[in-house]
Amino acid sequence: MFRQATLVFPDGHRMAVVVKDVSTTGARIEFFQHITLPEEVMFLEATLKLRKRARVVWQEDGTVGLAF
Repeated sequence: MFRQATLVFPDGHRMAVVVKDVSTTGARIEFFQHITLPEEVMFLEATLKLRKRARVVWQEDGTVGLAF
């Protein structure tokens, strides 16, 4: 899978990401910035009409696992 999505941080900052895998319980995303994500984000993906509050469960080298 290769879909574009947006993460919205608690402070309102938005970041474009690439969705590599998504299920009913979470997603694996990638991005090209060297930052540590906050514990919780809002995950927005327009094609699948997803708007989910997500918890960051792991993060390594620009790849992140989210739990919905």
